[in-house]
Amino acid sequence: MRTIDRVSTEVRPTVSRRILRAALGCCSFRNFFACSTGAALALLPLVSAAPAVRSIALLPYAPQYPHQAYGYELALTRLQRNAPAADWIAAADRALLQPLAIALPFKKAGEQTTDSGANGYAFAVPVGRRITVNVTTDDGAAGELFVDLFRTAAKRERVAGTIPRGGSQPFAVEVVDGGDYVLRVQPALGAARSYDVRIESRALLAFPVQGVDGRAIWSGFGADRDGGRRAHRGVDIFAARGTPVLAASDGWVTRVETTRVGGNVIWMQPLFGNMRLYYAHLNEQWVEPGDFVLAGQPLGAVGNTGNAVTTPPHLHFGVYVRRPGVRGGAQDPADFLR
Repeated sequence: MRTIDRVSTEVRPTVSRRILRAALGCCSFRNFFACSTGAALALLPLVSAAPAVRSIALLPYAPQYPHQAYGYELALTRLQRNAPAADWIAAADRALLQPLAIALPFKKAGEQTTDSGANGYAFAVPVGRRITVNVTTDDGAAGELFVDLFRTAAKRERVAGTIPRGGSQPFAVEVVDGGDYVLRVQPALGAARSYDVRIESRALLAFPVQGVDGRAIWSGFGADRDGGRRAHRGVDIFAARGTPVLAASDGWVTRVETTRVGGNVIWMQPLFGNMRLYYAHLNEQWVEPGDFVLAGQPLGAVGNTGNAVTTPPHLHFGVYVRRPGVRGGAQDPADFLR
């Protein structure tokens, strides 16, 4: 008890005497043990912990893509003594912050860059599109040509890029949510270049019913259901019973089941990861969970199972986009099919 009294007195004498009296009033060893434990716990908030010491680890800089690595090399070896190197880096920034505004599709031949310049092209992309960028150079031209696509120029959020060698090396980007993009084209220092540029946009998803198109959508996203108690979370594509239902994207089958509302249903996960595709009211299901499928591959057949038994055969097609902290995520499939 002297030890407890000494520690508690050093911290706060008034509190220590009150705790000690409580401990002495316990009439049994079990009660004394419980009281002693409570006294020790009561002291914890009174003893201030030492401030945490945080160390700062200095990590070496690691360029994330070729243009960045080339600029880093210029800074290390030439920037302090070479004005053209500084101009090259400044031109890269201007191309992102002051680009030429264009509309898609865009195609232009014979574009030019100076030996320390860069060209930027700014464009908006709506929801549910696949963007293909193709920059073509002369086969025998000297020096590298850096082609980089950024989603947010001010934050340098690079999403894709290439260095076309021996002609062209096109690349594609899946744009699920839409947004503003900037394409930057810049040659290596001292290598003025001529190139052709083409940027195309098309629907992110292939049409999911064979032999029909958007004119077969008779009930759109958001239409009233159950007398207005709920909204339609997809589109209904009408076709003859047994018409093949197709994979709208490369991906894999995650679920094949029968439910009260959807009847025979299939869920698919596209390769780009943050989407789910929902097929409902199928007459037949021709795939199994875990199957990998390519866009256009048959998954099943149009029907009217589930709560669609009173309607003509059709496919209920849904698109769901996963977002952190957001439940559901239903999107208008028409935006991804146009």
